[in-house]
Amino acid sequence: MSGHDDHDGCCGSRSKRLTPAMRERFERVYAPEELGGRRRFLQALGGAAAAGILAGCSSSDASTSTAGPASPSGSTTTTDESVTTATADSDAADATVVEGTLVLGEEMDVTEGRIRIEDGQIESITEEGVDSDRLIAPAFVNPHTHITDATAKDGERARNFSWFELFIDPGLKSEINDAATREQKRTAMAQTMQFMRASGTGTFVDFKEEGIPGIEDLNMVDEGTAVDAVGLLTGAIDEDADLEAEIEKADGYNTYAPYGEQAERAREICDDLDKVFALHSGEPDADDIDASLALNPDYTSHMVHAREQDYETLSNDDIGVVALPRSNLVILDELPPLERLHEATTVALGTDNVMLNAASMLREMEFTSKLFDVTPTEVLKMATINGARLSKRADRIGSIEEGKRARLTVFDTSMELKNVVDPIAGIVRRATARDVERTILR
Repeated sequence: MSGHDDHDGCCGSRSKRLTPAMRERFERVYAPEELGGRRRFLQALGGAAAAGILAGCSSSDASTSTAGPASPSGSTTTTDESVTTATADSDAADATVVEGTLVLGEEMDVTEGRIRIEDGQIESITEEGVDSDRLIAPAFVNPHTHITDATAKDGERARNFSWFELFIDPGLKSEINDAATREQKRTAMAQTMQFMRASGTGTFVDFKEEGIPGIEDLNMVDEGTAVDAVGLLTGAIDEDADLEAEIEKADGYNTYAPYGEQAERAREICDDLDKVFALHSGEPDADDIDASLALNPDYTSHMVHAREQDYETLSNDDIGVVALPRSNLVILDELPPLERLHEATTVALGTDNVMLNAASMLREMEFTSKLFDVTPTEVLKMATINGARLSKRADRIGSIEEGKRARLTVFDTSMELKNVVDPIAGIVRRATARDVERTILR
């Protein structure tokens, strides 16, 4: 992205400006000694200018092309030969053995070695010295997206609306999406999934607010790419419909407050079918938290306005939380209490709607690592195995282990990752999509 002036893009004329003094201070936010004051600084800025930089208004991924012609089949062209955006069919050409510095197991242990892939699974892992400089980590798991919103990349106007104006009755997002054709939505979703793969994501959970037609569109697009889409049927179902039959067509269910008998029944059905039941809680305020947690979801997202009693409930009832820091900052000018949530329960990272945030787990990890007092290893877990746990897939994906599916992100260390001392910190705090040599998805 180039040409940022006072009237362009997400740094538009109605946003607050970074003065030279603010810029100097902003640069210092990235220093480790600044951990304690970061939120206060962002709040002082009102979130607007900071969000423009940290929530997607940057050039770090600009040379990773997902901008070529795309179709719902998943095909794309790219101008960066170091980035693989191959479809599922071309994955057959991937080598059966990959080697380099490996990030292994659910604890993200770092060692040199080789991974042998056979029939789509990790057949064996050999820990030994190798000549390769590549860095190999689990493919990322993103447990909270709304990728149909890729038709509504409307940053300048959207940033000037409140949360309620963006999303409620019907909200700017719905107005833009409703104006798009079904083919435009499918193409936008396909392009987003191609970008996900190019930036290291192998699996994502999508909240499909268009009911069964939305699930059908997602499944159709998903057939053309090796990225796995987990589609949650979202919103109230017509009372005359067979709720169980509808949920069976999806990978799970989500709805929004106020909750009623249908939500309670959906919770039971998801338990019976071993499908994901996920909710949203505490985003604009705390009003929906009690009712949401009472449904005992597999996980809930946001929890920006978590109260003291909520941490105990999350812990006692084993309810996971998906934290969405970039989204919360750009939409609410607030951040989730991530450290407290992390102490209470399993926390995963998600990117939320594509309307205002690129679906890049790399950006989400960098943002989280530099804004919160959590270690790079904890952040990497939030972007991999924790998301797999919350989406009920940790036995298959989310970590590099023998017997699991071969879902690997291979990093080239000749550019931004050159000379990194700590490989995990390098992935979490420095890597961009340009550094992803390929994402192996079997």
